[in-house]
Amino acid sequence: MGAFDLTLGPLLLGLSLNLYLYGIVSYQYMSYATVKFNDPIWLQVLVAVLFVLDTSQTVVEVYGVWYFAVENYTNPSVFSDIIWITPFCVVATAVSTLMVQAFLIRRLCRFTRQVWSCVFLLLVAVAAFVCAIATTTKAWIISDLTKFAVLVPLNTAWLSLEAGVDIIVTVTLSRVLWQSKIGLARADTVINRCVKAAIQSGLFSSVFAVLHFLAFMFWSENYLYAIFHWPLGRIYSNSLIYTLVARKDLAKIADGNVDSRSNSIPITSLRFKRETATDPKVIDSGVKTSLDRTIVFPLTQDTAPSH
Repeated sequence: MGAFDLTLGPLLLGLSLNLYLYGIVSYQYMSYATVKFNDPIWLQVLVAVLFVLDTSQTVVEVYGVWYFAVENYTNPSVFSDIIWITPFCVVATAVSTLMVQAFLIRRLCRFTRQVWSCVFLLLVAVAAFVCAIATTTKAWIISDLTKFAVLVPLNTAWLSLEAGVDIIVTVTLSRVLWQSKIGLARADTVINRCVKAAIQSGLFSSVFAVLHFLAFMFWSENYLYAIFHWPLGRIYSNSLIYTLVARKDLAKIADGNVDSRSNSIPITSLRFKRETATDPKVIDSGVKTSLDRTIVFPLTQDTAPSH
């Protein structure tokens, strides 16, 4: 095994994966910016903050690899020192994760109306964020990668709580969507696609969190965990922005302008219910279709895209 296989190697792999995901999520950000959604100000601010966090963390990670591979090319001992790059990446990821999980929990609350369960999930997400900040603070105090084994308990609590929230939200949302089937082919096809997309979104973040946890638990004295930690924030950001952008395609499917059998339409979440056409909730919350009865496709957020 080479001298840099578990230090510079994981950093390069983590950076490569992060750059790939940043390219994908940047396209999603541009799509959101170019489609006129009537979203509330708080949601637009949330998206803007996530974009700033994703961009700044990506820039910092590029500099991190430059710092280790170029500036300190003849100084391999630098890998054992903890510089500001590591705490910054952890905090940026923790903030992105909390924002996205809070959004998903809010959406789940709107679907299930189980307020106290959602409050509990939000408290667990906040607890995971606190554990992440505590891990970062202690790592900064230690400032020695070879002594990171003492951080394993805090790191375990952080990533376990984080993955737990992802799994619960994914399973509950999938169950609610699955139970929303109404026996109409087009509606049920869209619901099936929504369940699949919801599972995929939660699965990626949970798998990366678990792999990050395992890498840190067994190889805390090197940078192997960076392969999974550095791109983690982009996975969470993509889960949210993908959901928002998909509303445009959802509206097209609901209007019958897109073949519901097509596999090219990304849908992340929606809810179906039967309402009368005179019900103001129908007009305010979704898109009506002219099938044999009125079917409402409430969008993932408060409003639909403007046409």
